Amino acid sequence: MEEAQVNTPVAVDADKTTPAPRIPFTDITQASGIEFVHVNGAYGERLMPETIGSGAAFLDYDNDGDQDLLLVNFNYWPGHAGSGVARHALYANDGMGRFRDVTEQAGVGFSDYGMGVAVGDYDGDGRQDLYLTCLGGNRLLHNEGGRFHETTQAAGVAGGDNDWSTGAAFIDYDR
Repeated sequence: MEEAQVNTPVAVDADKTTPAPRIPFTDITQASGIEFVHVNGAYGERLMPETIGSGAAFLDYDNDGDQDLLLVNFNYWPGHAGSGVARHALYANDGMGRFRDVTEQAGVGFSDYGMGVAVGDYDGDGRQDLYLTCLGGNRLLHNEGGRFHETTQAAGVAGGDNDWSTGAAFIDYDR
């Protein structure tokens, strides 16, 4: 049996610091075509759902090989409406670093109290489906080849009007 060797610890001079290298980040949101504005519904009461950021997911909703982007939005509280309607947004990737808004044509322009999103192929048809978690009822959206159809009630996964779901995941438990 070999014995472990113990090395002598190295003394670190606390007076000498090495600055961390600068890592530049450039905001390319607008240049890439994304014009999404997140709404958190805050109006001063500091309610718990206001403090949690909504979800986002990369998925290939149209099966073209490019990662598209779904952004989940919250909403304004009843009686505290802001300007406009807060909707989820889906952006199609053109494969060249640009995105175009396909929210309405893809059928995901819902106005919910959105919290999160899970992506998975729940029926094995080779297309990525969506499950949106919300304050109130959730949504299961079946991908029918680039357009989503809501199947929440038929699948029995809505949740109640007073429920609060923040996250979800798809699994294949028998594989």
